[in-house]
Amino acid sequence: MPAPHTPPQAAAGSSARIETGLQAGPVAQGDLPWPDDCGGEACFVGRTRGEDHPEYGPLVRLEYEAYAPMAERVLRDMAETAARRFGLGAVRMIHSIGAVDPGEGSVIIQVAAPHRAEAFDGCRYLIDTLKRALPVWKREIWQRGETFVEGCPAHPEDRGERDA
Repeated sequence: MPAPHTPPQAAAGSSARIETGLQAGPVAQGDLPWPDDCGGEACFVGRTRGEDHPEYGPLVRLEYEAYAPMAERVLRDMAETAARRFGLGAVRMIHSIGAVDPGEGSVIIQVAAPHRAEAFDGCRYLIDTLKRALPVWKREIWQRGETFVEGCPAHPEDRGERDA
């Protein structure tokens, strides 16, 4: 998978600068195209936790898969909606594809807003929406086997399973 490749640009009905995409391997915080009228930035990094499976032992890594055209469109739509809803000046939202080891980032969400409340609210909205709606699946590679989290999305806490 290529690095994030959707260039920052204004969302429809918004002047926000938006960068969304899928990235091979772990993600990390980067620079936002900082809007002059924004004083607040919120960032969320979802990292792979070290866990032990009762049957398969310690977690070695997660492997994420996606149908890229659909996942990229969903990311973009989420970012545009959040920009309009919370008055965000910039949104950066990147999800990993491929292998992510414990301690490494699987998803990064960064937002800029005029004030901290909108930044926090926009960031929370984006991670909560991503966990419910993004068509990304994950395979858990354990020391003595593997499991696959079925269905969409990769983070199925609504079904009572582990979240990543």
